[in-house]
Amino acid sequence: MNDVQHSSLPRRGGLGLLVLFVAAFLTITTETLPMGLLPQMSKGLGASESQVGLLVAVYAFVIMVVTLPLASWTARWPRRRLFLGIMAAFAVSNLLMALAPSFPVAIVGRLVAALVHGLLWSMMAAYATRMVTPERAGRAVATVYAGNSAALSLGVPLGTAMGNALGWRSAFVALAVVAAVITALAPALLPHAPGARSSDSSVTKAFRIPGVLAIALATTLIMLGHFTLYTYVAPYLAHAGVTEQAVSPVLFAFGVAGIAGVWCAGLLVDRRPRGALLGAVGIMVLALAALAAFGSFTPATIALTVVWGLAYAALPTFLQSAALKAAGAAQAAASALFIIGFNLGIGGGSLVGGQILDHLGAPALPAVAAVLAVLAWLLVLGARTSAFPRSPRFRSVVGAGSTPEPAPARGTTEPRPEASVQS
Repeated sequence: MNDVQHSSLPRRGGLGLLVLFVAAFLTITTETLPMGLLPQMSKGLGASESQVGLLVAVYAFVIMVVTLPLASWTARWPRRRLFLGIMAAFAVSNLLMALAPSFPVAIVGRLVAALVHGLLWSMMAAYATRMVTPERAGRAVATVYAGNSAALSLGVPLGTAMGNALGWRSAFVALAVVAAVITALAPALLPHAPGARSSDSSVTKAFRIPGVLAIALATTLIMLGHFTLYTYVAPYLAHAGVTEQAVSPVLFAFGVAGIAGVWCAGLLVDRRPRGALLGAVGIMVLALAALAAFGSFTPATIALTVVWGLAYAALPTFLQSAALKAAGAAQAAASALFIIGFNLGIGGGSLVGGQILDHLGAPALPAVAAVLAVLAWLLVLGARTSAFPRSPRFRSVVGAGSTPEPAPARGTTEPRPEASVQS
């Protein structure tokens, strides 16, 4: 295999980023699709709707448990080979879901994907930064996370519509086909990238790196605040006067605004990462607080929900980029901690929101979410040195666990070894 220098990175890197974008879209749609198909899946699997809902909750908590050990175990695997194995697992998972004759088989199908979901997200951002030049590293991460927003705004609604029209199993067949196509095409489109060359990928080392823990905590708080309300956004919107038929269009607008938020994050993450992050969290806080204050006025509720979606969707890009900058050579472990914090927020937010809904009612949801978001904003504000510095420079965008190379002398044009890919 021949090394490909920087001149070929934009072409090959663009195709590779497209593959990662589709993979992100696939995995998030796989994780959240049961939310839109609860009644149909309940009847088809002979289980209650609350049991079917566990297919999402169990998925998130499995990710929390297995991501760190799996990321450590696979740290030295070549990134492309690891990616192919994960995509094959998603194909099998969705096919099992489509063919599941009973609820226990569906649980097994979900477990197959859940076991590798966090592993994929712990390596994708660092892999993406290897496909571009250093000054575009943040935009590469934003491209990957655009798949997240696209899944929520397009994947889940389209999957739900397909399930309603052709039966819920057809939606999972479609996801299995997409995973199989990615698995077939990825070897030709993704660059070769080695895994870790040292033990720098250990989780204990990542915990000791200044800033990594603060980033993980900020991520957890933001996700807690977001999912405290978002998990129960349908009953909240109903309380605010949004009709059942109008909930889907409002959530679609939420997702479209999220795509715009990711685009904005891509423009700012390499230039003003700290200021943009503080601004996005601040807008989210203001939107949630305004929902708590003016939630009974339906037009205001709809407009503020869209603003909330715009601000929230930009945050994963800023947070993941911060984790990669802070991690240095321990990027795989730091990304794994980021994914655990992310899913702790999903699961914890669902539990917190459920308790608020049962005991205080839907109007209290945005107020609690706003308080959690304020705590995250204060943490970002205070962690200004190692976790969320003002400087936009990517200190190390080498792959997960690899050892950073010294910068070339000023005036030289020699490409970085880690930026080269192999064909």
